[in-house]
Amino acid sequence: MAFAIVGLAGTRLAKLEWGGWVAVAFSAAAMVLGVLIAVGEMLSPGQYVNAQFTWLQLAGAPGPFPNGISLVVGTLVDPLSALMLLVVTVVGFLVLLYSIGYMHQDHGLPRYYAELSLFLAAMTGLVLSNNLLEFFLFWELVGVCSYFLIGFYYEKPSAASAAKEAFLVTRVGDVLFLLGIFIYFFHFATTGPNGGWAANGFVFTNGSTPFLPVASGGSSTLLTIAGLLILGGAAGKSAQFPLHVWLPDAMEGPTTVSALIHAATMVAAGVYLLAITSVFIGFTANDQLAIVAIGGFTTFFAATMAVVHPDIKRVIAYSTISQLGYMVLAVGAGFAMVGLFHLFTHAFFKALLFLAAGSVIHAVGTQDLFKMGGLRKPMRVTAIAFAIGGLSLSGIPPFAGFWSKDDILGAVYSQLGSHPLYWPFFLLAFAAVFLTAYYIFRAWFLAFSGDRARDPSLPHAHEGPWTMRVPLVVLSAFAVAAGLFIFLPNFQSLLLYGAGASGIPPVYGTSDLLLSGVSVGLGAGGIGLSYYLWGNGRVFVLPEASPLHSVRRLLLNRYYMKVGYDWIGLRLVYGISRGADFLDRYVIDGTVRGLEQVFSTLSNQLRRAQSGVVSDYAAYVIAGLLGVFVLLLIVAPYLLAKLGGG
Repeated sequence: MAFAIVGLAGTRLAKLEWGGWVAVAFSAAAMVLGVLIAVGEMLSPGQYVNAQFTWLQLAGAPGPFPNGISLVVGTLVDPLSALMLLVVTVVGFLVLLYSIGYMHQDHGLPRYYAELSLFLAAMTGLVLSNNLLEFFLFWELVGVCSYFLIGFYYEKPSAASAAKEAFLVTRVGDVLFLLGIFIYFFHFATTGPNGGWAANGFVFTNGSTPFLPVASGGSSTLLTIAGLLILGGAAGKSAQFPLHVWLPDAMEGPTTVSALIHAATMVAAGVYLLAITSVFIGFTANDQLAIVAIGGFTTFFAATMAVVHPDIKRVIAYSTISQLGYMVLAVGAGFAMVGLFHLFTHAFFKALLFLAAGSVIHAVGTQDLFKMGGLRKPMRVTAIAFAIGGLSLSGIPPFAGFWSKDDILGAVYSQLGSHPLYWPFFLLAFAAVFLTAYYIFRAWFLAFSGDRARDPSLPHAHEGPWTMRVPLVVLSAFAVAAGLFIFLPNFQSLLLYGAGASGIPPVYGTSDLLLSGVSVGLGAGGIGLSYYLWGNGRVFVLPEASPLHSVRRLLLNRYYMKVGYDWIGLRLVYGISRGADFLDRYVIDGTVRGLEQVFSTLSNQLRRAQSGVVSDYAAYVIAGLLGVFVLLLIVAPYLLAKLGGG
């Protein structure tokens, strides 16, 4: 509704400065409904609502679908969607409210608020979808909105390029996702009763309970391929290795867009896809190993790039990639709801970090950490908010990230005995705890510690208006307390009921407490090292002869993966495209044009013969008769003589 109103009446609303408030009002209404739905699910665990109708009924035909196919559209409210709905609506409202102060001087605000409202609507539709086809339609709408918003400042070549990069890279994952849907369709449509794919995997319900994986007992090879394709789709959307390259460049969009993409919408969709696939359909053992490998490796891989980057937004972007890796790791190990619990807490402290970074950028006009400094005193609210977000991200108790991150490490650790191949990826994720605490507090010390800014040309810093400060305070409260929701009996019931596919969550003992202690120690060690190198306004500089310079260049250049992708695009893809263009222009079109020229020439010659002069036509007739006469009197007897002689 906000998209329609602001989009259609945007110019008028922009003059009255009401466009943003219309979007905020509708997002507030959505938040109220989202909170009520989530509370209802917690008060009545195990209950769900599935409202649907047949969208398209295809008649039966000889072959794999003798009884026809029913395609449905519906809304499923269950513990998974209730949890995600809470995240999307609450964070979406706070980001829109923050935008009132942050974006007030930008042009194109009707377009901004309309697209942001559509973005939230698409994510809400995705969360509430009750089947894969409907899910995919909203999935694509989320991708289109992200393209518009990342390229909001389309006049800048870098923003336009980043939007195209995000769109193209995520399309790779989308193609894989769609192929996975096709395999599930074929498999379940041929095995379900009455060709009933809708009752056996397509719709996320099965009988009286939605939590019953229907892939068990199926073709392991076919389902493994489908699961890997689903993983490819999730990796594209959630920026997991090797489809992670678009997310750091997506920082070209407004900071509010970055907060929404990273916290509650686009990148969360990939993890949510893996979670619902795990719960409702199931993954084979090989799929689980692949998911664990991608998630575990990505946690460490992305964290290494964050430790050296000078851009405050890109540091947080790499952090998002790394934290999403933890969630993917949990889903792969068989604990989908543990991964979603981290998604729940991560949404609040990651939105907090981005909005605090946006407050800094709004005040000083730069994203370069090495130009900042001394912002703690003039921006006390922002400094405290960023520190709370950093502590939560680092997994320091009692902040929210501690409970969910340690839950993941403990859950994966519980599987190492029966799945020894998980060990290297668990160790990478464990090591990433230290790097996470280091890079986020490196950013805090560079921005906020010291007596003054390192660049004297920066404007005098100040806090933003109340519309920016209130979301920071609210998100700070969530970043502190969201993890404590796990101690609410009703919230536990929601998570435990949603664990379905993975059975009963692990029971933690002494070893898990020790694991948690080591994890917290690593986080504290990372903070300590960052203070030693960057605290009190210090700037650590590598010695000239240090061999670490080559490592730093490698990390700043993102392991040269983007360069490699660009080379593949320019050399391989462009080369194939030029070859296809040559084939199309000069072989296919050339053949058609050549035949056209031949017939055109012949027709021109024949056209000239049609002179309309009677004497010419008479001459043609006489010439023809003479030819027939010669043929009958001279050629024919000669041929007859030859044949008779033979």
